[in-house]
Parts: sequence; structure tokens; C-alpha cells
Amino acid sequence: MTIACLLVTHLRAKLEMQRQPDLRDRPVLIVDRSRSRPMIVDHFPAASGVAAGMTLEQALSRQTGGVVLEANEAAYHRAFHRILVSLQGVSDRVEEAELGTAYVSLDGLEAMYGGEARLVTTLLNAVSQNLAPRAGVGEAKFPAYVAARTCDPPGTTRVPPDVAGFLAPRPVDLLPIPARLRAEMHRFGLLTLGDVAAMKVEALTDRFGPEGRRAWELAQGIDDSPVVPLKHEESVVEHAPLPFSSASLDLLLTAVDTLLRRAYTQPRMRGRYAGGAALECVLYRAQPWHKDFRFRQPMGDWQGASRIIRRQLEVAHPQSPVEEAILALSNLTGESGTQLSLPSDLRGDRERRLAEAERQLQARTGGKPALYRVVPVAPWHPAPEMRAMQVPFYSAGGEGMKPLSLPSPVAVREGPEGEPAAVHLGKRWQRIAKIEDRWCFDLWWMPQPLGRTYYRVAREDGGEVTLFRDQRENRWFRQDP
Repeated sequence: MTIACLLVTHLRAKLEMQRQPDLRDRPVLIVDRSRSRPMIVDHFPAASGVAAGMTLEQALSRQTGGVVLEANEAAYHRAFHRILVSLQGVSDRVEEAELGTAYVSLDGLEAMYGGEARLVTTLLNAVSQNLAPRAGVGEAKFPAYVAARTCDPPGTTRVPPDVAGFLAPRPVDLLPIPARLRAEMHRFGLLTLGDVAAMKVEALTDRFGPEGRRAWELAQGIDDSPVVPLKHEESVVEHAPLPFSSASLDLLLTAVDTLLRRAYTQPRMRGRYAGGAALECVLYRAQPWHKDFRFRQPMGDWQGASRIIRRQLEVAHPQSPVEEAILALSNLTGESGTQLSLPSDLRGDRERRLAEAERQLQARTGGKPALYRVVPVAPWHPAPEMRAMQVPFYSAGGEGMKPLSLPSPVAVREGPEGEPAAVHLGKRWQRIAKIEDRWCFDLWWMPQPLGRTYYRVAREDGGEVTLFRDQRENRWFRQDP
């Protein structure tokens, strides 16, 4: 029996660092207050001398100036569930262990993927590389776990034939036994798995009970526990980062429609219907927001699902700026239970034809999107690049929305009052003949504050151009409204 252990260490911390990158180099402590005493469940690399299982009081005594984050276990487990679903796309025998650890049975799959090495690489690629996954491969679960713990991410370690020799120098802290028993082994001088393996099994059983025998067997590399597969819950998951953090409901609804279009145009959704959906939003400086949607009747097109989700989001939606949206279609069936109308079927056929055309174009362009839609999201916004988004019709790589009318840096010579007097366009300077209009705004409350002073100017050659000075960066830009 060949087993791979897929491991993401410090999953909680890695997810929080993605959510709040400005804290990446700070001594952050992630604390769970749901217990009788606040406990540390994870920490950022900068928090030295701290370990999971400490009380918050102990951790703060060792890490002065520590930044405390409240743990969001529900969000961490949802993220881990998405990892498990991705692994189920490679193997139908995936077991969920503790958070960040999964076991995958490889038997019978090597030929399908062209060998064990390629199969394990496919498993690693099913996990976001930002999470630095690692893998261990062995003939039993515990040796595979130890191999995963001892390799550098992202990478793979194969357990050698001498399993006991491979395990011998590893610390007893890797044993899946209660922490109090590991501490007691330390007191008896049993510091490595080799120390445990050298003991008589009867002595360990007498001192530590059944867990002592189990520890001895594991130290010898004996582990006959099978991989217990998760129930396969088929779903279609799509995600898209927003081009900027925003609390705009229109922008969120555009993101949801984009994700629904992608999900329903996937080949495995052809002729199939979804009984529900789940939306998770990664928020700026706030815990992730999650909402489940149940469809009274299964939906076979993105428009019908969009109407239901939109109605509910207009009543309850995230109150903090959204950075990324993740949508999953679930409860997939092969029939709708209702007769779809002909216009809806025609729309669905049109969507599928466009999606197929886009896939063929991407095959010729190296996977780059070829078809786009322009979607207004905030026509009233004073910053032109935030008024409309360019959305790829279909992107297998998950390319997200892009703003239009992005500003570009430009060299400007200023007049005595800071107004533009000349602008460098092409390869030469052009004098400003007249300032046609001037306006400014300061959006200091946004996650990324904007403060600009705009000038619409007439050049000496008769053309017009719109310039602005960024008040925060003290730089000039050109922008077409």
C-alpha cells in the first residue's frame, strides 16, 4: 500500500498572512478564545519562542509586542476543505487528518499519471503554491507523515526501504499520541523514535499502556491503519481576486456573475444542475465572510443562479472591503426537476458555444484569455479606472477582473503654482497651451486611500490630455477618463 501525506504546516498563519500581508513580518499570535483559557493555535514566523498550545499569557510573556489575531476556525476549515476537494480531483481516496494534513492512497494511479513522481507532483500542484505544500511518500501513513515533515517545501521525500533507520533520528514529538505521554517520554530520556524502538515493547506497554505499544510499533515503521476516504462531494469551485479592495456591492455582484459564468461553462457542468452555492469573501482587515445559498429547484444556467444570489446579497452582504471572492456550486445533479424555457436553453447554448470558442483560442495563444466583456461597476466613481471592469469571458487559469482606463506615469514640468506647464509625450516635451478644467478629490477612507488633483489641458499642437498629480505619492500621471 503506497500512501502520500500532503502537508501544509502553519495553515492558519499562512492564510492570515495572505489576508493581511502588511503583518507578515510582525510577531503575530493567533489565539482561540473559545476554550476555558485563551490558547495559541498558530503564530507567524517572527514570533520566536512561541508554540501552539501555550496560553496567551505565556506567549505574551515570551514575545513582547506580539500582535494578537482572533482565530477563525470556520474559515480555516473551509480553506482546508477546498484543498481536500482539489486533491479528490486527483485521487478518489483522500483522508482528512488534522488541519493541514491529508493522506492519499496512490495504489493503481501511478500508470494513469505516468509514474509515482508525476502523480505526487500533480497532488502538490493541486494545492496553492502560496501555502508551500510538501509531501511524503511511504508504504504506511506514519512514515509518510514523518517524511513530509522532514522535507523542505515545496518538495517530496520518499521513505527509504530501511524504514526504522529513517525514523530513528526523528523526535518523539512526531508521534500521534497525547501530549502528556510525549512529555513523560521526555522525562524518561526517550527523545527520539530510535530511543523508543530500542525499548522492549512490554516495558513501554507496562509504563504507558496501549499508547506505549502503539508508539513502539510506529517507531519501528509498523502502521497498518488504512486510508479512510472522505465522502466525495462533487462541487465546482471558482475564485477571483478583485482588482482593488472595495465595499461596492456592484463590484461584488459583478465578481459573482463572473464566477457563475465560469462555473456553468465548465465541461463537467454540461447538462447538469446545481442545488446550491456557497460564497466566501476574503475581506480587508476583517475575518472572511461566508454565506450559503440553497436553490428551491436545481439551476442549470448561471443567470437563474445569479438572480437568487443577487436577491439575497442585496439584503445581506459584506460590510468590509472585499479582496477576493470564492464561489462553489454544490449538490450537482443530472436533471433539473423543472422544464427550462426555450430562451434560457438558447442562452445556455450561446454561452457554451462562446466558452468553447474561447478555449480553442486559448489553445492557440498559450492559455491567454481572448474574449472579454466590459462591465460597469461604479459609473459614479471619481477615479476612472474604478468605473468599469474588463472581465474575461472564460479563463481556465482563473484570471480575474481588470480595471479599464488605468493611469500611466508621465513627466510633467510644473508652473509657479504647481500646475502643469509642459508634458513629455512620445519623445518630446509639449507645452501646455491652456488648462481647460481642474478638479480634485480625497478618498482618505478607502483601504488604499486616493488623493488626486486632475487637469484637463490643451496642448500646443491642439490636442487634449488629462493629467493628475497623486497627492500621496507626489507624482504625475496621464489618464483618459
